[in-house]
Amino acid sequence: MKLAFILDPLPSIKTYKDSTYAMMVEAARRGHELFFMLQESLMWKGGAIVGENARLALTGDPDRWYHIDLPRETPLAAFDAVLMRKDPPFDAEYVASTWLLEQAVREGARVFNDPRAIRDHSEKLAVAEFPQYCVPTLVTRLPGQVHAFIEAQGDVVVKPLDGMGGGGRFPRDRFGREPLRDRRDGHGARAAHGHGAALHPRDPRGRQAHPADRRRAGAA
Repeated sequence: MKLAFILDPLPSIKTYKDSTYAMMVEAARRGHELFFMLQESLMWKGGAIVGENARLALTGDPDRWYHIDLPRETPLAAFDAVLMRKDPPFDAEYVASTWLLEQAVREGARVFNDPRAIRDHSEKLAVAEFPQYCVPTLVTRLPGQVHAFIEAQGDVVVKPLDGMGGGGRFPRDRFGREPLRDRRDGHGARAAHGHGAALHPRDPRGRQAHPADRRRAGAA
């Protein structure tokens, strides 16, 4: 099969932990063809959703792990599967990409995961579907609400809604009782401490943020 991966720039991929790289290794082992394209390579051209892509070969070398051919333009419907594996930030460009991918699906492309689900189902807010299993959690943009939450719960971790992994996480000790401040995260997306705050007293991630503190910890 011809598998197209929409990814971040290849030099940024950390092969020792990246799940997409593991998927590509297994796909190559099974004899499938791999193709690579950037998010910005998606376009609507000539009445179809097209991606500027390049055939990708894995070298097995942990340092120079890939080789790519010259780029070409291919309708997404021509691939056997298109895998949207671009990391956040979940910004306007990311949303626009899901619109293009939705149109590609209407043209017959097989896109994983469903573009609408990627856009509409926030991984950060998914916990709201299971409140009975959640520790105290707050999602807000208001600094005063976050400060009050900190006072009530103790140690917290604040995380923006539009980031990924551990990006943007801060334990309470990083800002203490000072006013919460807007900042720029590593991806350049605006993130306000408390814009997505989830407090988890028994969350192991909270304990990792405070390895010397075995009291109730929280993540916001």
